[in-house]
Order: sequence, then C-alpha cells, then structure tokens
Amino acid sequence: MRKLLYIIISACLLTACELETPSNGDFDGNWQLRQVDTLATGGRCDMTYSYIYWAVESHVLLVRDIDNENLKIVFHFDKSADKIWIYNPNFWVTKDELIPLENDSLLTPLGIMGIRDTFNIEKLNHSNLVVQNRAYKLHFRKY
Repeated sequence: MRKLLYIIISACLLTACELETPSNGDFDGNWQLRQVDTLATGGRCDMTYSYIYWAVESHVLLVRDIDNENLKIVFHFDKSADKIWIYNPNFWVTKDELIPLENDSLLTPLGIMGIRDTFNIEKLNHSNLVVQNRAYKLHFRKY
C-alpha cells in the first residue's frame, strides 16, 4: 500500500512540473562557417578550414573564433521563420563574467555588421544554414 502511495505521489509531482524550453527547430545546435560571399563584389571566401562557429540554444547565440585568441561573443537573438535578429553582444570572459561589447570592429571579420544585425534565412535544415545580412551571405554546416 505504501509503495502504491509513493507511486501516485511521484506521478502527481511529475505531471505538475512543466519543463518547457524554447525550441528553435533545426537552428539549435553547433554550426561551422564554411563560406562567406561578399554581396557588393560577388566575391567568395572559402572558410572550410576556419575555426569560426555559432552555437545556438534557447535565445542565446555564442559566436567563437578560435583562431582569434578563442574570441567568444554572446548575443541574444530573436528568430522568425525567415529572419534572425541579433543584439546585445557581450564578451565571454569566463562562465561567470560577461563584458558588454561596445566596439563593433571585432564583428566584421565574423560576418556581423554591427552590435545589432538582421539576417535573412535563405536555407535552414538539419545540416545546412545559409543566412544573409546587408553585406555578406554566410554558409554554415552543422556538426
């Protein structure tokens, strides 16, 4: 009888809990930058061997450039079906310390055009992401 009571109480507690995390669908995960197209000139840069990554979870985007002293910049973002808005960048110093980024000169080599930027989503599936802002088209692969 006592075991049955514990089972019923446990079941009630588990059904009362609401564990919901925002899902971004295929956008969630880790992405490696593979190619950058410059829209103004039509030029292409092969980034296959670059170490620039986007990590996406919930409403946070972590942009890492391992070749640049393991630079880590954390953005907040909003996403719709066809757009991504990034804003509020912070340097990741340690897991407990973020410093607001006020100079956007570090962002341009990463394909980001400012402290606030908007990307149109051209392709998004389980393995490929192609986004475009006003200057660049960025091609990523999921790993």
